[in-house]
Amino acid sequence: MGLDDQLLKKAQRQGAALAAAERQVQLARAEYHTAVRRLHLAGASLREVAQALGLSHQRVQQIVHGAGGSWWQHIWRSRGAARDAICTFCGRPPSEVAKLIAGPDVFICDACVSSAEAVSGAPTGQGQNRGPLSPTKSLGARCSFCRKRRSADRALVGGPAARVCTECLRLCRQILDDRAA
Repeated sequence: MGLDDQLLKKAQRQGAALAAAERQVQLARAEYHTAVRRLHLAGASLREVAQALGLSHQRVQQIVHGAGGSWWQHIWRSRGAARDAICTFCGRPPSEVAKLIAGPDVFICDACVSSAEAVSGAPTGQGQNRGPLSPTKSLGARCSFCRKRRSADRALVGGPAARVCTECLRLCRQILDDRAA
């Protein structure tokens, strides 16, 4: 006795529908938790949020913590933060730049993101040098953010102490555009 093809196809369809529904549940849960955290960050106490939503104080505390924590947790964590968070590409401190994006042991400011985009978009051979950034030609060079090597579809722009690939530049631009909105 073999597998019934119609029942097998139906089971596969239902399995795909279940997986899609589970993804939707995860997205809805994440959005709900973010909204609860934002209520708290906007100034409402955990008890006020709990009472308004009909939840226990402990559950709201779990949700806020899981979604990124409360404002005081952020302040407490940042107390001991290293103060040497300067742009790895141009050396300017956070007080001199509009935005500073952190990577693994590397930082890039909004001005260097724009400069790197201009350099990577410029045709090679025109010799456009925008400040300390220039295209990286070394075959063994890696992006300081994602650690991927330069390839035919992934150009690298280098500064004096770090390099960034075009993929990470796109991500940095998205971060800057999202924070500006």
